[in-house]
Amino acid sequence: MEELSFGDDRQEPRSRRALFRRPPVVAGLVVVLLAGLGLAGWRFYEDSRRPLSPPDGPRLQSGSFSVYLCDRSGTEIWSNCHHRTATAEDRRAIEVALRALPQIRDFHFESKEQAFEIFRQGLSDDPSGLKVLSVTGADDMPESYTGDLGPGDWGALRRRLEALPGVSNVYIFGDTLWKGIADVGIKFCPEESDLYESCRGHRKASEREKAAVLDRIGKLDGVQTVYFEDVAHALEDNRRILWNGGSGVGPRALPEAFYVKFDRPPARADMEKVFGRMPGVAEVVLVS
Repeated sequence: MEELSFGDDRQEPRSRRALFRRPPVVAGLVVVLLAGLGLAGWRFYEDSRRPLSPPDGPRLQSGSFSVYLCDRSGTEIWSNCHHRTATAEDRRAIEVALRALPQIRDFHFESKEQAFEIFRQGLSDDPSGLKVLSVTGADDMPESYTGDLGPGDWGALRRRLEALPGVSNVYIFGDTLWKGIADVGIKFCPEESDLYESCRGHRKASEREKAAVLDRIGKLDGVQTVYFEDVAHALEDNRRILWNGGSGVGPRALPEAFYVKFDRPPARADMEKVFGRMPGVAEVVLVS
């Protein structure tokens, strides 16, 4: 009977024998491959750390307003008050007007006590603000109506409200371009830094100082996205907030900044502890 043979099991295939006869070549290929993967991985890591540019696209006009009422402590300051305090009848007329104006999305009344609590929270982290709080009370705060605005003629709205009896003055600000996109802004010392207490005597923030802040951001929990705002975008944002062409700062005084989106918006005091004393940082702001 003829035997069937599939070859000698003791013999390796020629291709395998040839491969292991050239170990230096194989080692070289492995080193090149690993080096390439390592370089690609490092580039991916660097790209993952690099802040994104601000989102593009048009943004609908939106903002906020405050209608301050005439108060006995300010009747001589505001010409609209004519030395009188807002009455209950004045407040009812103001509320009717607010409900009728199409630019107003919503509003609420803010009492003296509520206004003082907001004032107190805004100054509680500032040593100089504590001195102001020591000589200021709720009775020094004006009552007001505050709310949100949608698109429309804000100039006409302000003139309409300022003409109402019992209204001392009206403030309107556009929303920052960062609203709904980021939670915290970390602003750097600009070329002209006199506007920022922490930047006085300090040059414009260096690339090394920015990199140190970026490294610190990367160590925080819950960071989703980091954006970088240059001076051109800061100028655009400033013009949006000062919608009526009011006096703003020049480009040399506008700070660059990192804006950060978190899983959960952090407290301003916590962010101040982390970034407030870092070299090159002008201020830490919450996006509202």
